[in-house]
Amino acid sequence: MGNAERYVDGFLIPIPKDKVSKYREIAQKAGEIWKELGALEYYECIGDELDIEEMVSFKKKQLTLLKEKP
Repeated sequence: MGNAERYVDGFLIPIPKDKVSKYREIAQKAGEIWKELGALEYYECIGDELDIEEMVSFKKKQLTLLKEKP
């Protein structure tokens, strides 16, 4: 890579379990496009039940935000 800087883009997206296979299809196509445009690598990861002690889970935070909406 020479002197080129390396960086990582990351996204956290809530997806209903019944939509995961459709999301994977879309994500695979997106990954191919990103690699054509210069991405060196592409990874797609799914987490489930990611409650970690002493941390607010994404799911709990989203539910809190939805309750706070006017």
